[in-house]
Formats: sequence, C-alpha cells, structure tokens
Amino acid sequence: MSFENLLNLIKKRDNFVLITHLNPDLDGVSSLLAFYFYLKSCGKKVFPLIEQVPRTAEFLPGKDFLVLAEEALLFSSEWTVILFDANSPTRVAEEVKTKIQECKKFVIIDHHQPEENRIRFPEEEVIIIEPSAPSTSFIVFKFFKFAEVPITPEIAENLLAGIYFDTGGFKYENTKEETFLVAGELCKFGANPSRIAREIFENIPFEEIEALKRVLNRLEFLNEGTIAISYLTCEDFEKLGLKGVEYLANFLRSIKGVKVSALVKEGEKNMISVSLRSRAPVEVVDFARSFGGGGHKYASGFKMKINDLREFLEVFKEHLRSYYAGLK
Repeated sequence: MSFENLLNLIKKRDNFVLITHLNPDLDGVSSLLAFYFYLKSCGKKVFPLIEQVPRTAEFLPGKDFLVLAEEALLFSSEWTVILFDANSPTRVAEEVKTKIQECKKFVIIDHHQPEENRIRFPEEEVIIIEPSAPSTSFIVFKFFKFAEVPITPEIAENLLAGIYFDTGGFKYENTKEETFLVAGELCKFGANPSRIAREIFENIPFEEIEALKRVLNRLEFLNEGTIAISYLTCEDFEKLGLKGVEYLANFLRSIKGVKVSALVKEGEKNMISVSLRSRAPVEVVDFARSFGGGGHKYASGFKMKINDLREFLEVFKEHLRSYYAGLK
C-alpha cells in the first residue's frame, strides 16, 4: 500500500475533489466523508461530490456536506481527485465525470479486484487497491493510523458504518479477525454500533418492501435450486421511486440451497444493472467480467444497454445455467 505516497501528496496539495462510484453505497460514501473530515482538519479545500445520496447513508455524520454533481461547477486542473471504492473511470457516474473532466491528477483507494485491462485515469499518482480488505473504509482507517490522524467520533461513525455495511454485519467471507479489532477501536473512538445496525438494516422504507414483494413474486430457481434470479423493471423504479436496492441481491443469496443469485434491475428504459452474489467457494467475479463488469469474488455486477428486458432475461438465464452447470 502507498500510504506514505498518499500522505506526502496530501501535504503538498490544497484542493481535493472526493468522489465514489456510480449508484453509491454506504462504504463508498462513508469512506469519502471520513476523508472529508480529515482533509478539512488539515486546512484543505475539499469538495465531496456525489451522484446521489443513498437512503442508507442519510444518517452519516457529514451527510449534509455532500454536493450533488448536478449542482456543482466544473473543476479546474488544480484540483486533485480522490476516488473511493472503485478503481476505474468506467465505475464513475457520467454526471460526476463531466464535472472533473479538466482534472488531471487522481488518487485511487479501493478494495475491489482490479480488472486485467483496467481503464486508467489521466495521471494516477497514488493507487491503493487491497482486495483482501473487508471494505474501503477499513483501508481508510489503516491509513489514518499510519498518518497518526486523530479519529474523531464523526470519522469513527463513518468508518464503522462502512465496515459494517460491506461485511453484511460481519457475516460475509471478507470478515477476518482484524475486522473486529478495527471495529472495536472505532467504538472506543465514539462510533455507535447499535445505531449503525438499526439505520442500515432496521430502517427499510415502504417502497423497498414493495420492491421486495415484486422480486419474490418474480423469483425463479435454476439448476436444481442452486441459482436464484429475479428482476425489477423501469416501471417499478418509476412507480415506487426506488434508489438503492442492493440488499435485495444479498437477500436472494440467503435462501437455503442457493449458491449464486442474480438481481436484474432496469433502472431506466433499456439500461440494466445486474447484482451477482454467491456463497464461498463459488465465485461470481469472472462471470461478471464476461459481461464487462467486476467486483469481489462473491459480490460482483455489471451494467449494460439492452433492447428488451424479457429477451435479455431469457438469454441471461441460459448463461447462468451453462456457466454454473456443475453446481450441486
């Protein structure tokens, strides 16, 4: 990890734009906000730029400092961009990329598996990618410890929220002994674990319950029940006013006997994103890459244009059946 290089860069630069991936999740947003508080304490000019604020992030300290890309001006080349929880321009929302198109210098902090032929930014000065880390917020904490950054309650709450979310409440395969040690430290610094758990997993709005009903009504099992697949249409998103529904993909994986799950979401007409989940040792990252996507071994996805949702679903189900033909 290039912690020393990152620290030296921060000492030299004054202006920073903080961004995360398209359809931001709690780990990306919490990492961004924790770094926002840190850079502000260093006297830096900091702009936390985001495509949209996910429902699960509305309780985070500093959430009101986030600026939507549609409300921001263009940033000049004097600004350094730090990307959290992603490692390629392809994972950044178009609205955000438009605002930083003049920026030349980039920092990447991420824990996803990098693609073999990863598309790069103009000048990637510092690259910190650690796929073995349970979350990007975990990496940010390790950097703060290296740089001897005082961990305030606001920073601690954000970092623990990111770790808790990306480990599924410490249930996923990326949870290791050090994950709990770091979580314990963050509690000592002021993070409130029970509040975080309630806000993430016990605060589901009515429209997402309605979405769950539709997902369950359309649920199909393939390959003798080892694969679960369902979908949401663009009409569902419009009628229900949906934003993030990633937890539904995790829900499908939790069904007994299911080893691979796929949730197809038509967020806009003829544009779908697919969330893939699996149980170890079965992996989904290579399958996602075959469609131009990526992610983690057991949690990946991709996005693509289609002509017709029904046609795509039929073809995609055949891909799933064939690729995971040996599952039992």
